[in-house]
Amino acid sequence: MSSVRNSGSMIAPIAGRMSGDFRSAAEFAEAAGLYAALFGLDGHVFAARSLCGHASSDAMFFIGQSFEGGLDGAPVSRLYQVGRGGESPQRLNDAETRQISLAPDGESLAVAYAGGEAGVDRIEIWSGGEGTAVADVPGRIELMDWAPDGQRLLLVVAGVGADLAGIHGGYAQKQKTDAPAWLPEVGWGEGEDLWRRVWIWDMKAKPAPLTSAPVNVWEASWCGADKIAAVTSDDHGEGSWYAAKLSLIDAKSGSATLLHTPRDQIGVPRGSPDGARIAFIQAFCSDRGLVAGQLSILDPFGGEVAVVPTNSIDVTSIEWRSASSLHMAGIRGHETVLADCDVSSAGVTERWSSTELTCGEWAPSSVPVGAAGSLFIAEAYDRAPFLAEVADGGLREIASLMASDAQSAMAGRGKAEPFSWRARDGLEIQGWLVRPLAAAGPTPLLVDIHGGPISSHRNRWMARTRSAPLLVSRGWTIFFPNPRGSTGRGEAFARAVQGDMGGADADDILSGIDALVEKGLVDPDRVAVTGTSYGGFMSAWLPTRSGRFAAAIPISPVGDWYSQHRTTQIPEFDALMLESSPWEEGGAYFTRSPAFYRQLSKVPTLVMAGGIDKSTPPGQALECHFAALRSGSPSALATYPSAGHSLRGYPEYIDTAARIVWWLDTYVGGSSTAKI
Repeated sequence: MSSVRNSGSMIAPIAGRMSGDFRSAAEFAEAAGLYAALFGLDGHVFAARSLCGHASSDAMFFIGQSFEGGLDGAPVSRLYQVGRGGESPQRLNDAETRQISLAPDGESLAVAYAGGEAGVDRIEIWSGGEGTAVADVPGRIELMDWAPDGQRLLLVVAGVGADLAGIHGGYAQKQKTDAPAWLPEVGWGEGEDLWRRVWIWDMKAKPAPLTSAPVNVWEASWCGADKIAAVTSDDHGEGSWYAAKLSLIDAKSGSATLLHTPRDQIGVPRGSPDGARIAFIQAFCSDRGLVAGQLSILDPFGGEVAVVPTNSIDVTSIEWRSASSLHMAGIRGHETVLADCDVSSAGVTERWSSTELTCGEWAPSSVPVGAAGSLFIAEAYDRAPFLAEVADGGLREIASLMASDAQSAMAGRGKAEPFSWRARDGLEIQGWLVRPLAAAGPTPLLVDIHGGPISSHRNRWMARTRSAPLLVSRGWTIFFPNPRGSTGRGEAFARAVQGDMGGADADDILSGIDALVEKGLVDPDRVAVTGTSYGGFMSAWLPTRSGRFAAAIPISPVGDWYSQHRTTQIPEFDALMLESSPWEEGGAYFTRSPAFYRQLSKVPTLVMAGGIDKSTPPGQALECHFAALRSGSPSALATYPSAGHSLRGYPEYIDTAARIVWWLDTYVGGSSTAKI
């Protein structure tokens, strides 16, 4: 065991290092250098989303992200065009691009731009390579969908005061004001600017709102020419999504008719072009925007919801290929899968599957093209994102987003491999493992736990794993477990976390560590744990369940479920997952709160949080830090004042990666194979 573990004499010099500006630290320079090489600066496109195209055209469009200068500011999002011939992507605009949507005939592209401080987003219609129409909409455009005839555009617009989902930062939007800085922010919990509405633009007049309070629209799409399929609730609060329903909205009057009240949660409503069917995904979920589960189809004018068998795929993305064919993407164990469903026969044809690659930003996603093709953004831990097309069962790279220095920067930083083990009750559990290439024996181990808990680790590019590539080059093994509650293993597996969060799922992770130790892959005395959101809760909680850990690094954690329920934007989440009462003594709100037990576990702890996070407010991190200090172990709390949930902004991301490396080097120690 490393001699620096739990060394109280080091607290004073460590406090000096961790305080204030960390940018002069060698670890910060190393992290900044790595990510500058991986991302490429000065306008290089390092990430993409919303790739779309049409079978009749060689041109495809996507939103690309790049850093126009250094890593001290946020990346910008711009509109790009690329041809199927493999040429370099061409940038088409200089404005912050929020959404794009290609018309059914492939002739017109709707582009939504962020409104900035004014809180007014702008829409532009591109046709023939130039803008043909422009309109402004007060609020944040979160979704766009063309009518089947390509003459009208549906918009889902969030009011300027509406909260963002946790996966988008989990904070409240704010508008700049000229009022004195000392004036208080007054919250009433109500207001017209808090609702999400459907707007319609027919290109002949200005866009106009179609729906109004008390109908809150989370997602929507056209269902034929005169109806809209929508996920709705009768309250605007972020937590009301957990009880949202499927509704049918009249495109002329805006009146909403309830179609389906799900047992759990629903998302991704997609009305067929002929209006005869609505497809959607229903599943037990923990985050708005992350729905993985059962493909469901409903006749909007009568009939029962039909759940379609999908070859054990947890479906995450759906789009109509035609009025009778539905394209989907999803997760099955370690695999990412693309498939088509013939809705008349409920037959499923798999188009592509892989453990070597995955696709999509938060979950697998792809868009259909032609009779059997699809477009998506592919990646792997050791392969930078690239634009890809699947046709005739094969995958073709259209354009790579790899920066010029990325290949050399990625050398020696490992490869993600599928890993499976048996839980204590015999159930097979899966995850991913990244080992240092030169490892000849046991190495230190960092356990990185995903958020959710209804989510999963996938084979994603190393730049998405914060400190992992830095640590692998220093001789660390990184373990990405997918315990009970994770997606890709079916409804029962995901639901197993309900009422037991921090129970069997925690044991699954601990048994995975045991399996790695038994295989001789990791040093049992040099195990650390980290994670964000649910992963932050677990990395604060696991040291109370086991003496295995030499260090813990919770990010955006929950420490006290009682206070979490009273301060978060999503109190419905903990009520759903804990199946207990936040208004009574005892129960899971007490027995699963790390802050009530953490003072008994002497483990060096670095806690990090965002100052404007409303999903897991920064007070939760403070409670974790307070309890860790009371244990007598070193603990540091880093709160980033302008950051939201999970600390994904820049330069905070670089700073957190550097602090993780420094904390682990200090309290756990590196490996003899570490890079000098």
